[in-house]
Amino acid sequence: MRSLIIPLTILGLPLAEIAGFVVVGRAVGVAATLLLVLLSAVAGVALLRIQGFGVLRRVQESARKGIDPGLDVVGGALVFIAAILLIIPGFISDAVGIFLFLPPIRRALARFLQSRMTILTTGTGFYNARGARSERSQGQVIDLDADEFSRDDDDDNGSAPPSNRLSR
Repeated sequence: MRSLIIPLTILGLPLAEIAGFVVVGRAVGVAATLLLVLLSAVAGVALLRIQGFGVLRRVQESARKGIDPGLDVVGGALVFIAAILLIIPGFISDAVGIFLFLPPIRRALARFLQSRMTILTTGTGFYNARGARSERSQGQVIDLDADEFSRDDDDDNGSAPPSNRLSR
């Protein structure tokens, strides 16, 4: 039974969207229906831009403070899904997209999804060669083995600029 849910949803959702277009088209007319579809797509793009940048800012701030940004990452994914649902033509997908844009519903769904899956995050910040954590990188460090680099300069007398010299 569980294996039939996804195929029936994939087949049933477009049929339900078409039925929604017919019902709304009869009630308000074809031009108003097309205008509603266009406005929902514009609203999806605008909400993605507004709320997407907010989610990105929260994720960056959580990472900067050393707090696990897992819940914000899941919320950001839900914002993206909500925007896609608003951009796709259809009134049922628009209703689901609008509900996903509401912060309380999105947080509750994100918590539910986070409890059902494992989200692995890596450590934040930079680490020096001794493994000590530093908040800022002291410069670009490239760690190569002897067989991982080659010299392009022909003269080994040190006349190449310092940025092109490799030290061992």
